[in-house]
Amino acid sequence: MQVEIRQQGPNLPFEVDEKSAAFLSRVVGLVPGIIYVFNHKTMSNEYSNRSMAELLGYSPQQLVEMGDTVIERCVHEEDLPGLVTYFASMDALPDGAYVSHEYRVYAKDGSILWLRSIDTAFERAADGSVLRHIGVASDITAQKEAEAELHRINAELEQRIQARTQELEMLNRELASNMATRTAELEKAQRDLEELTYAATHDLRVPVNNMTSLTHMLSEVESLLPVEHAETLGWMREVSQQASDKLDALICVAQAGLSAPGDFKEVDLAEATEQALVNLHFQIADARAVIKTEFMHPSVWFMPQEMENILQSMIGNAIRYHKPGRRPRLRILSRKCDDEVEISLQDNGSGLDLQRDRDKVFGLFKRAHTTPDGAGVSLYSIRRLLERAGGSIDVASTPGAGSCFSIRLPDREDVV
Repeated sequence: MQVEIRQQGPNLPFEVDEKSAAFLSRVVGLVPGIIYVFNHKTMSNEYSNRSMAELLGYSPQQLVEMGDTVIERCVHEEDLPGLVTYFASMDALPDGAYVSHEYRVYAKDGSILWLRSIDTAFERAADGSVLRHIGVASDITAQKEAEAELHRINAELEQRIQARTQELEMLNRELASNMATRTAELEKAQRDLEELTYAATHDLRVPVNNMTSLTHMLSEVESLLPVEHAETLGWMREVSQQASDKLDALICVAQAGLSAPGDFKEVDLAEATEQALVNLHFQIADARAVIKTEFMHPSVWFMPQEMENILQSMIGNAIRYHKPGRRPRLRILSRKCDDEVEISLQDNGSGLDLQRDRDKVFGLFKRAHTTPDGAGVSLYSIRRLLERAGGSIDVASTPGAGSCFSIRLPDREDVV
């Protein structure tokens, strides 16, 4: 039996009985989405359920009456080419398969809505091309608006991030420029101070030398002087010698600060130590000092002459500050520690009270020992020289039991 279902629109032929027709009519009327049948040959809408009227404001009959202008009148002009291409692609769609497409349409009141259509071939022509397709369209306007708002927020956030990044980059450039300027100013001030110190110490050398020479000249006739004058001369001689020693120390510090580092080479620690021991031969013999070496790492990258001077100064200190009544014993060791070489000098001297005197050990003109006399310069100069080369020096000690000074230097050629 031929039954025509009329849902406020055109006739659709279905070979179904009346009961099935009533059932189908109720189904398409209750479906919340738009159900439609589109004719590819006439490019017109042949059927739609009542949801079309609720969503777009057009009745199914009005859409049918638009004929082949329905697409042009209802679909957003920017989405027309894509929709036409979408229709043409259905010819290659296997039977029973579905495709979907999103596009904008104009409602009767001029508002714009977004639809998502899910379509399948409903009827094919003899050549296999799609004659009609049936589909369900749903309103996705709220989703699209949310996506657009999210995109807007993301774009705004990205703009803010870009603006903030540019601002931070500008601040970083300004900071780098200010730091470079300030660094240059500090370096110049340091150079000026060091040059002033160097010039001042050398300018003082002449009068100090003159005073020292005068005391020596007077010492030649000391036996002819009254007792009180001889005592005064002795005091003048002692003071002039102290002034000379302090001035020598100042010149040493100034030269250490002003002089550029020499060439770094691979220094054989055994050879450098041997030369330092030769230079200290008389002190070692006089103190009957016992010195042993163990170089597990045989060399270090440093300035050869400076390394020899450092070893000589520290060995000399170990002998000089040995504990009275105890024969000086000194062990000099070297080993590899990660990417550094450690040189340690362990003695059995009088030791140091580091809780009380740590700041004095490497301080300029500071001394942890009251006897014998000293200028308090050698360890300060050694530390400064090592730090300029990327190294360090530290000490561990127990009062009365001796000290262990540890030098650490980078184990590589590019230390400067």
